Amino acid sequence: MPPLRFARVETSIGPMLAAETDLGVAAVARASSLEAFLEPLRRRFPAFEPVPGDLDLGWLTDAVEGLNAPLPAVDLRGLSGFDARVYEAVRACPRGETVTYGEVAVLIGSAGAARAVGGAMARCPLFPAVPCHRVVRASDGWSGWGGDDRLKQRLLNAESGTFMTAALRDPRGQIGP
Repeated sequence: MPPLRFARVETSIGPMLAAETDLGVAAVARASSLEAFLEPLRRRFPAFEPVPGDLDLGWLTDAVEGLNAPLPAVDLRGLSGFDARVYEAVRACPRGETVTYGEVAVLIGSAGAARAVGGAMARCPLFPAVPCHRVVRASDGWSGWGGDDRLKQRLLNAESGTFMTAALRDPRGQIGP
């Protein structure tokens, strides 16, 4: 059985778990429990054996800080073809830029599938190897994300070189207290 190596790392947003195969990162999640993390991986990779590993997760700690670090390779096996195409398109979005759900849909050859792209983003098991925070709504250049709008704003600010804090600008771009 090939290994599915996993490890836990402390980041500025709390503990996170990551798993890798020989092809790349297979999953990343904020740590809730190891079993909850491994369960979907066992379904995606039934022929793999989850084993603790000594993973180099410097890219992960850098990414949650918004630092300029290259994205690691990812292993998209076991995901739907649609989701895999969405994640590859989002990975191509340059640091410091954003892309809309509709633009991602067009990029993957599914014009009109912006809502489906949103669903794929909501299911994404690979943040920050897939920089989900760079995907926004066309209507206002924003969208909620992963239950933590402040993190999205902080990452976008760091990546674009804009250092206005979320306390000064709300997620929809309105200046406020």
